[in-house]
Amino acid sequence: MTVIIREGRREDAAKAHALIHALAVHENAEPDLKITVDAFEAAAFSAPLRMGFMVAELDGEIVGVVTYVQRFHIWNNSDIFQLDDLYVSPTARGHGVGSLLLDALGAKAKAIGAGVKWEVNADNEGAIRLYKRIGARVTEKGVCWWPPENIPG
Repeated sequence: MTVIIREGRREDAAKAHALIHALAVHENAEPDLKITVDAFEAAAFSAPLRMGFMVAELDGEIVGVVTYVQRFHIWNNSDIFQLDDLYVSPTARGHGVGSLLLDALGAKAKAIGAGVKWEVNADNEGAIRLYKRIGARVTEKGVCWWPPENIPG
């Protein structure tokens, strides 16, 4: 089995979006996923770039995706890559696809002297083990989300 990690291309947008949708279903968060395939493609190929993504191919089929945003991080006084989503199809798990996607994003960040930051659900023990194994620091910090419809005024 051959795994190839590469930058996402315009023709990958629908499959990458489908994987993000599968992640939303997996996390019981489908109603929170607002981005459409067209909006995903527009964000990934806009000028200036609004987001980036990489895909993993296993024997020629796209089975994994990582999405990210490059942004300035105040505390570091440098850019970072904010990993948004990382997902591997259940049928492709166990082949190191998630690790390879992380490695590729890490290499992209390191090439410009940036780190990578992301969130993980506290109960996702398998992912946390992986993140610690690659050398990431995992902290216990809550994530707050204040949707516009809940903001007064």
